Parts: sequence; C-alpha cells; structure tokens
Amino acid sequence: MRNLLILIMLCFALNISAQTKADSLLLTNTEWINKDLDYLRFFKDSVVYNFDDRKHELLFDIKNKKLSFKVKYAVGGSDLRMEEFKFKIKQLQKNKLVIVPIVEKEKLDNKGYRKLDYSLFTKEKQYIFYNRGNLLSKVNFKKITFHSSTCFGTCPSMSIQINIDGTVYYQGRMYTKDFKGNFVGKLSKNDIYQLKKILNRSQLYDIDKNWEQKSKYTDTPRYNYIVELFDGKTIEINTNDQHPILDKLSEYFTNIPEIAQLVKSKNKHKFEESNSENYRVSYIR
Repeated sequence: MRNLLILIMLCFALNISAQTKADSLLLTNTEWINKDLDYLRFFKDSVVYNFDDRKHELLFDIKNKKLSFKVKYAVGGSDLRMEEFKFKIKQLQKNKLVIVPIVEKEKLDNKGYRKLDYSLFTKEKQYIFYNRGNLLSKVNFKKITFHSSTCFGTCPSMSIQINIDGTVYYQGRMYTKDFKGNFVGKLSKNDIYQLKKILNRSQLYDIDKNWEQKSKYTDTPRYNYIVELFDGKTIEINTNDQHPILDKLSEYFTNIPEIAQLVKSKNKHKFEESNSENYRVSYIR
C-alpha cells in the first residue's frame, strides 16, 4: 500500500512537471497582444512587455499556474535584491491568454518597490491577450518605404522602398556592410507573402491611430514606416523606441540585403519622406 501511494504521488508530481513545461513552451513560443495594444513576448528567461506605450524588459518565471515578473539589482556593490510581481494564469490556450494580478494591496504598498512599477500590472482586474497570429488587420499595401538611422552603436542606416510587385530600391549609408550606396532588386513571391504576413499581424492601423511613443530614447535607431495603400490612404509611423509588435517588421527590412537580390545602381532613387518631424530620418538625395 505504501509503495502504491508513493507511486501515485510520483505520477502526480510528474504530471504537474509535464504540464508546467507544456505551459511554459506554449507561453514562450507565442507573441501575445490585445486590442488595447498591451503586449507580451517571452524569451528564455526574460519578457518584453508594453502596458503603457513604453517597451520594458524583465526576468520571468512560470510555476504552478503562476507567472512571475522579476527584477534583480545590486545595492551597495554586492548586496543583491529582487523584486517580484505575480499573476495567476487563469487561461492559457493556443490562441488566448488570461492573467489575473495576485494583488494584496497592503503588502504591495508596504513592500517598498524601487525598480518594479507594479502599478502597470494592477490597472486591470485581468488581462486578456490573443495570439499575434490570430489578431489580424489586413494591410493592402501598394508601396512601403522604410528609413532607419544609426544609433550610438552600429545600427544600420538605410532607406528601402518595396512595391507590391516585389521591386526593391535600396540605399545603404552606414553599417550596411557590402551594401553601401544605391541598389535595386526584386523580392520573390514567397518573400512578398512573408512581408504581407508580418504586416497583417502588426496592428499598423491601431498603432498609427492610437499609439504614441512616450519614452524619449536617444541611443536607439530611428525608424520611419510609410505605407501607401491601394485606397489612396497612407500609414505613417515614426519612432526610435517602437512598439515591440513592430520588431519583426523592422527586422525584415534591415535584413533586405540578405533577402532580396540587390544589384548596384548608378541612379539615386527618390524615396518618400515622412511628413512628421518627430524622429524623421533623412536619406541622401
């Protein structure tokens, strides 16, 4: 009887461990966003989140249906401290995530948070997120222009125009390796499909209309997105601390030399420029 009890307890523990691992994989392999543009993206041990129109990054842990956000820091040299905020995972499915703050107001007020802004995690009674891949907003683009600037590091400075037929115009200025100067090229049908897929999952209409950069970063590259649509309208987004759901889009553009077949051109292409002065990038005419 005792051996049977031990076996049952062991099986139970293994099932809990397997479920925790499955939950962790589902959580971390998915980008989560909601209609208010709140956002979560997980890595091995860190999470990028946007709950207040600013991009933040913390450590995280998942255990026993609880999601913990953590920050570790040193005080006075070797004195290491950690602050933590926990959510209960109310629902975790392939296409939906619901988390509820585990709030004990008195404990939060008395804990003396110095690095962790817990007010961001208690503004709602629960947070409902959806799989980025399922929250679609079709972008019927005719032409896209993308400009990027340098930063205090080696961020590539470039301008790109992509037409719906796959035609690419490219100008590389600094930190663009072998692609300095003016180039023309072509994207394959599959490459255009991948671009459309990213665009349709990037909530461009909502970001253009409802999102505004609140941070004042100076050591990150400026990005300008100018999307001309077939209906005659234009989406324009300028930022140097962009909403994290745009990260895949900027990554696609900055990797264009590796994606498209670019050929050196003697002609300088005339790129569209942003109508907004905020974070505007200028190219070499």
